[in-house]
Amino acid sequence: MAGRRGFKWDATNSRLSVYVDGTEAVRFDNADPYITALNGLTVTTGNLITTASDHRVTAGNCRLGAVQTFVTTEPTSAMVFMVGTAPVGTITTSGALYTDGTDLYKIIADSTASMVQT
Repeated sequence: MAGRRGFKWDATNSRLSVYVDGTEAVRFDNADPYITALNGLTVTTGNLITTASDHRVTAGNCRLGAVQTFVTTEPTSAMVFMVGTAPVGTITTSGALYTDGTDLYKIIADSTASMVQT
């Protein structure tokens, strides 16, 4: 299948695959209604939105911001926060976590921001 581009229906396994240059890039599986992006999934404009159920990270980490490597041991099943813009003002009916690169902070609906205690 070298150089193949397009769709392939596999009736035996009830799945539709998308091939790019001979490599299966995406798989739609009828038995397991998930999209498998075999080399990662990148959203370049807009948002990645989960409208029902959970957004799950079953292996690895959930990273917010640019990815940087750890000097020693990489964590697993962790939330990794990159330094970003600190919030200002109220968040009305929500809450948030953010970092200044040294400490982890929380902000709650009444616009109270404070350091997360150990």
